[in-house]
Amino acid sequence: MGLSVRLDRSPKRTSPWRVDKRIFGKFFEMNGRDTYPGIVEDCIANGSFELWHSKRKKDGTNLPWTMRTEIMYRDTPMTPGLAYPWEPVNFREGAFAQPEGGIHGKRERMRFQRIALEGEGEKLGIAQRITLADERTLEYRLRLYARASGAHSRLCAALEDREGKVLAESVVALGEQWEEHDVRLTLEHASAFRYADSPFGEYRLSLMAEADGPGEVDLDWVRLASGDAVDDLFNPTTIEWIKRYGVTSIRWGGNYANEYNWKDGIGPWERRPVRDNLNWGGLEPNYFGTNEFLRFCRLTGAEPFLNVGFSYDLPPELAAEWVEYVNGSADTPMGRLRAEHGYPEPWGVKLWQVGNESYGDYQFGYTNSIDFARRLKGYYEAMKRADPTIAIIAAGEDPMYVDYSEIPGQPPIWNRRLFEFAGPAWMEGLDIHQYTRGIRDEGLRRQWMEENRADPIFYNQVLVSYPTQYEALIQELKQLAEGYGFRPLALEIGEWNLEPETEADWPKAEYETMAHACYVGSMLNTFIRQGDAVKYAYQRDNTLYYRAYPVDMRPVNPGNDTSLLYAEPFLRKDTGWHCLDLEKEGTGFEMPQTWVRIRPMANIPHIDVAAVLSDAGDEIVLFAVNRDLKAAGTLSVAGDWQPGRMKATARLQSADTPFLRQENWYGATGGYRLAELEPQTSPDGGIELAMPAGSVARLTIKLS
Repeated sequence: MGLSVRLDRSPKRTSPWRVDKRIFGKFFEMNGRDTYPGIVEDCIANGSFELWHSKRKKDGTNLPWTMRTEIMYRDTPMTPGLAYPWEPVNFREGAFAQPEGGIHGKRERMRFQRIALEGEGEKLGIAQRITLADERTLEYRLRLYARASGAHSRLCAALEDREGKVLAESVVALGEQWEEHDVRLTLEHASAFRYADSPFGEYRLSLMAEADGPGEVDLDWVRLASGDAVDDLFNPTTIEWIKRYGVTSIRWGGNYANEYNWKDGIGPWERRPVRDNLNWGGLEPNYFGTNEFLRFCRLTGAEPFLNVGFSYDLPPELAAEWVEYVNGSADTPMGRLRAEHGYPEPWGVKLWQVGNESYGDYQFGYTNSIDFARRLKGYYEAMKRADPTIAIIAAGEDPMYVDYSEIPGQPPIWNRRLFEFAGPAWMEGLDIHQYTRGIRDEGLRRQWMEENRADPIFYNQVLVSYPTQYEALIQELKQLAEGYGFRPLALEIGEWNLEPETEADWPKAEYETMAHACYVGSMLNTFIRQGDAVKYAYQRDNTLYYRAYPVDMRPVNPGNDTSLLYAEPFLRKDTGWHCLDLEKEGTGFEMPQTWVRIRPMANIPHIDVAAVLSDAGDEIVLFAVNRDLKAAGTLSVAGDWQPGRMKATARLQSADTPFLRQENWYGATGGYRLAELEPQTSPDGGIELAMPAGSVARLTIKLS
């Protein structure tokens, strides 16, 4: 099993276009802990004590709280009068209430937390289970607003361990007026049980009220951050990881974009409204607004990509004001407002998108293709008037990911109608997504196995190798677009990843495995080969948004190192890279029909390769992925160089088995390994590289 490749640097084999380094982007959405504390250092949920939002559901919301998907805090009961997910300490009936008002006053119908004390010596309080990045720092900063009615009221703020032992505490005296308290808490030691058997972690923050007589203690706007936050705001680990793993661009958007009014996220935090997160459940405090996102991108060195919502609630005029707020000079109305908020210089953001999966009935503002195409013109014109230099990408339909049509019995027509009614005049590119999942129904999975005489490893191999089919879909989309004047169509792969649906006892190509890393490499190969069209790509990989919560949290995984393996040459400033068309011959397999989203396809290569050539023509980088999850293979490379006038080196990423899980939080040891190799070379200049099952390699050939 293997692949033979011949590299030819002739003009007919070398692309005139360069591969765009923005294919190494990451997608980000206001969803769960990715934001807080993943980017903005705040370890508290619902620190402003609002009524918790229950996510809208097409099938109704008459389910008990413990069964609703938006409840992120397992085993946390609802307590009358107490803001979720806070929990009572020394509960007494009627002791808690959430009146309207607080430091916002009555604006936006916002609330605060009240604790009623009956007499001297009574101690009542609230607590929230949290995880802290104590492997990085033991110092934490707690900020909150509080007031009290009653004699000599006090508040004890403490960090406690899982057994209830106080590790750090501070007592503050309370007055009758709202006052902000800034408390420093230092842990005695780091937890010995980090990420073990808890959905929350190993700590809790408790706020205990006490008074010398009857009275009330009011709390509002509680925030807890690590003492080493960058600019007293950002998560330092996230910044470090995004830099380390070569992330070139960050797309802010997703489902949440279609409900987001950018004006909620500007100005002082205390004046920003807390909104229901209508798409994902819970609350959005709007700490991470426009300027914070752009500051974060600047700190990480990643180019920002902003997604404008598409709905009648978010009209073109609002989108144009956002462009002006971000890019306008200080003598424009919105630019002046930005300057008042502390940012006098324009940000100069060039990449903008209108809508997100707007074909889906799960989206706010969803509509049909003709309506979207016609209304897109209004957004395009208004946003271009605000800044003619920006590029505007339109929300497209995801090939073979959307399995319904506006016309019964006919294939989906969104993209065709968008090209027909909008065309190159009203869009600079198209946004499409790809989440590869496989067969979602258990019975159908079993049936597929029997019909194809397959085993679970081959089922995973089909999913890992799906990027070959995705490349064919991209080529079909380019051909369709060409008929409407796109030469070529610029594509943004706005969200992509492998999320395999398997049986519980099957091997699974999930994030932590080299099998998943092979999918990552193969998708990047597709983007490189289709680089005349694919200009931007954003992987949905929340690993790098470091939040130390065991639920939906994983260590840095093999796929992150795969992405870096690919990105490193493109991060160099001394050259650009052109795609090389390769002569290839090797073994492959037949991809069977796999539910409705993977069609039959012949000759799927076991080893998938892509290659690039430097501007000067003196260096070739070849990327190879062995997608056979059972057998090793050999990559053989020949080229148009003279024997003895080249130097080949390789970097190989592999594991003992493709399904071995990486579970070490502090390094690659245990789940996979990276090795520097000198591949075998023959007297005629040929190169051979042995590739274990489920491995990824980068072969660098320097020519003299």
